[in-house]
Amino acid sequence: MSPETSPAPSKEKAYRKLYTSKLLRETMTLHILSTKTASQEGRLVWVTSGFPVEIPVAFNTVAAYPEQYGAIVGSEKCGPLLCGFAEELGFSQELCSYARSSIGSVQQPEQSPLTGLPKPQALLACNNICGTVLPWYEAVSEMTGAPVYLVDTPPLEGEQPSHHLAYVKSNLNGLIEFMSQNFNHEYDEKQLIQVAKLSNDAVSLWTKALEACKNKPSPLNCADRFLSMAPIVALRGTQQAINFYQAFFAEVEERVKQGIGAIREERVRLLWDNIPPWFTIYNFFNTLAKQGVVFPADSYTHAWSAAIPRGEIIESIAKVYSNVYLNKGLSAKIDKMCSLIKDYDLDGFVLFSVRSCKRYSIGQMVTKEEITRRTGVPGVIIEGDMVDSQQYNEAQAKTRMEALIEMIV
Repeated sequence: MSPETSPAPSKEKAYRKLYTSKLLRETMTLHILSTKTASQEGRLVWVTSGFPVEIPVAFNTVAAYPEQYGAIVGSEKCGPLLCGFAEELGFSQELCSYARSSIGSVQQPEQSPLTGLPKPQALLACNNICGTVLPWYEAVSEMTGAPVYLVDTPPLEGEQPSHHLAYVKSNLNGLIEFMSQNFNHEYDEKQLIQVAKLSNDAVSLWTKALEACKNKPSPLNCADRFLSMAPIVALRGTQQAINFYQAFFAEVEERVKQGIGAIREERVRLLWDNIPPWFTIYNFFNTLAKQGVVFPADSYTHAWSAAIPRGEIIESIAKVYSNVYLNKGLSAKIDKMCSLIKDYDLDGFVLFSVRSCKRYSIGQMVTKEEITRRTGVPGVIIEGDMVDSQQYNEAQAKTRMEALIEMIV
């Protein structure tokens, strides 16, 4: 073959694909199928992302997460359409886009990815990370007829007082009664303890994978973690989650052993704060990967790294779910991010100001200044949304990222 007719050499991508991405797709596909079966059998619950899911799992129900479905809506670029359906019903554009896309998908399932989530038999909410969940689920309850139960976790400042813990425990005991009555299933403490053990085993593997990113080069980038977190959210407390994370952590370990990074050339290490823009997740992080920018840590996926402590099981669950850092004020969030910057040896940070997620995005200007003061590294705020792509300006985000990179290199 002459030089004129020889094929051009293939250009390597800036990022490396995980082999376990195939297993991830298979695992989550089976979960989606299980939610459909559970709905037909009358044992499907919708739960919010911060909900103590071990309890409904111990009652032999299957959990579906509308926020996780919102990520699918965003990645399928259907956010404006489904959010629009909710807005036509009178819901404000300022409302959480997870809530709007969820309500929109219930209203118009035939125009929704996967025809929406299957119909729930109960709606389980916990307000430890978001105050929107109760009115959101009340709206869905009116549309589906499914009853709502709220686990109320009042905000904390500092250490948890005994009366606060007792109150949250009373909510969990109420949840047990609710599940028993609505699913005709007796509470089995031994079963709950076993589910909690499975949950902790998966969390341990997930946490080890996150901590492996302290290595240089980092074996995972932000998009890797955002996608691979799906089982720790949707399948926590099940053997399926453990099976996936055993394979996932093994691949991460091998990358560390071989000195293989998530991106081809690691030059800048950054922290990401907040939910990602699902509709441009690949484009955003892979464009930066071409410039040698990797994100070894983020505040979002680390939120699922807390194990249930030993002790009386209901009290232990109450402790871990009421002490998530989004329930503990701005200072706890700043402390967490400063620790991540130090522990992962990061050069800067990105705060994603999500227009419709007020709880997560509040106080970011103060946060930016305080983190830089305490760590000495620069940061930037970019604006947008996690599902509604109409609220995202790609050119503006690119300009601000370029300015941050110039400050570092």
